Amino acid sequence: MNYNEEISDIQADMLNEMPSNYSKVKGNWLWEMFKAFAIKLYELLQLLTDTAEKLNVEKLRGDELDAYVKQWTDIKRKTAQRASGYIEVRGNGTIYSGTIVSNGICEYEVVADVEVNGTAVVPIVAANPGEDYNTDENTVTVMVTSNANVDSITNPSPIEGGADEETDEALRNRYYLRLQMPATSGNRAHYILWALECKGVGGTKATRDKTINNKVNLYICGDEGDTADEAIIKSVQNYIDPNKNGDGSGCAPVGAICEVFGAVTKEINISGNVELDGTLEISDIKENIKAAVLKYFSQINFKKTELSYARLLHLALCCEGVNDITDFKINDGYENITCEETEIFSLGTFEVEVE
Repeated sequence: MNYNEEISDIQADMLNEMPSNYSKVKGNWLWEMFKAFAIKLYELLQLLTDTAEKLNVEKLRGDELDAYVKQWTDIKRKTAQRASGYIEVRGNGTIYSGTIVSNGICEYEVVADVEVNGTAVVPIVAANPGEDYNTDENTVTVMVTSNANVDSITNPSPIEGGADEETDEALRNRYYLRLQMPATSGNRAHYILWALECKGVGGTKATRDKTINNKVNLYICGDEGDTADEAIIKSVQNYIDPNKNGDGSGCAPVGAICEVFGAVTKEINISGNVELDGTLEISDIKENIKAAVLKYFSQINFKKTELSYARLLHLALCCEGVNDITDFKINDGYENITCEETEIFSLGTFEVEVE
């Protein structure tokens, strides 16, 4: 029986199975009895459908997906992380733990009492987890909590380390990767999976070092297929082989040296003339095309070494608001672009004009 049948269909099926000498007219006892059965049977079939879908990892979301993946592997969802760093405080006196500072949009909390005599370096942490709290140098300049001892503040280096919780799609992809690439005894797949377990890592490539026999060079990129910052590189190194000597103090087996590098970028410059269809402003269309390009980069980085000109043009043409594109170029040409296996594609200049 089709699980998607409606109550009336179920009732009709049961009535059709009865001999013709029984009255099947709406309202008589047989019709009413089968209607009651059909209602309960419909509820049961809906429950069976819901149960069956829970056996399909593609249908699972949130906590149900976490539980399913954990039951079949040791993979856990990457949790959201708070950004952290330091501010330079000018003044005289004490700045207290719990003081709130800001970059004008996001707030950060001082995590230690620090005595300031002229200048002092003060540790801070984001008020909430998430990538939005990562910020450039010299942006945290606002004292939310007033303090007469403080004349000015700034962050001489970026505030980094903030990360969003891993999405269902990313977790599901790691689960599939584990099934497709069995990890045993420190093989190539093992290094890739170890790296992907680290927060902030979106892709990786493991290669054998050409000069040292027992050394693995591991190249990583960020969650969005972009360059990984030094904090992420360091966290992966510490997780796999913290001393870079194969002493077994990390995940890597004894005798296997692993060094982690950020992927080298292959810059892609894009230009073209867009004919609008009149539904969106050019600024919105540019953002749509740029987002589509970056998403494509994230999908192929460390998976393919050739960037398809036709694919990029197709993505741009399919963006909302675009009627046509002429003279579309990547790196001043109309051909596919290749990179080394340890490189990733990144967006350089992006010059799209209205035709």
